[in-house]
Amino acid sequence: MDLHEFCEQFNTDLGFRKYIFVLCNCCVDYIGRSRAVIGEGDRVILIKPDTTLLIHSPEGFKPLNWMGSPCDTVCELEGDVVLVHSQRTKNPYEEMKIKISGVKKYYAADGVCDRGNLCVAHTEKDMQKYLANHPKLVDPGFRVKATEYPTPLGNLDLYGKIGAQYTVVELKAVRAGLPAALQVIRYKQWLSDHLKREVKAFLMAPSATPNTLKLLKKNSVEFRKFDIKKVKPKLKPKTTLSKWMADE
Repeated sequence: MDLHEFCEQFNTDLGFRKYIFVLCNCCVDYIGRSRAVIGEGDRVILIKPDTTLLIHSPEGFKPLNWMGSPCDTVCELEGDVVLVHSQRTKNPYEEMKIKISGVKKYYAADGVCDRGNLCVAHTEKDMQKYLANHPKLVDPGFRVKATEYPTPLGNLDLYGKIGAQYTVVELKAVRAGLPAALQVIRYKQWLSDHLKREVKAFLMAPSATPNTLKLLKKNSVEFRKFDIKKVKPKLKPKTTLSKWMADE
C-alpha cells in the first residue's frame, strides 16, 4: 500500500473511531511505564474504537507494547517513512512513536460490537456533523465551506472562513494531547503555504494537556473547549413487529 495513501486513510479512520488493523514493517520507541525501544521488524498494529493501541509480533499472544484508552493518535508522512505518534491523555503519562517503512495489509471497520453491548457514540464524526450544523459554536463569524477537506497531510475536519480569513478546525472527542496540536499546526502551515496567505486555526476538544495548550499558543492556534457529551447521538428508531408488518 502506498504510504501517502495509507497516511491519509489512517487519519480519516482514526477520526471515525474505526477498528484498525495494520500489518507492517516498523520500529517502536515507547516512554511511560518504562522505556522500551523495539527494532525494525514485521508487526501487527491494532487500534480499537475506544482508542486502545496494541502492537503484536508474528509470534505469541501477548502484545509487545500497548497504549491504554484514552489516547490520542495521529500519523504523518516523513520522507520515505510514516510516523505514528500516540500519547495517553490521562495520567500516567505515556507516549509511543512508531516508524512504519512499509505497509503489507491495511483494514478498517466500523460498527464493531461485542455481543451487542458496545455502542460507540460521541465520536469525532458526531462532533463534526454537529458543529457543521452549528458553526457559531466554533466562532460567531465562522462559515463552513467543507468537511473532510482533503490535503496531503490528511483530511481537515472543518474548513471554512471567518470573514475573509480561511480557517481550519481540528476536532477531538477526548482530551487533546500533543499529537492533536502537532496535527492542527501542520494543517495550518500547509493551508497557509497552499493559499499563500495567513490562515486561522482552532483545536476543539473537551480539554487539553498543559503542554498541548502551550504549543498551540506558541503557534497562534486557538483552543476552544467543547464537550461532545452535550450532543445527543441519534439512535435508530425501534421497529415493532406490528409496524414492520404494516410497512410490508
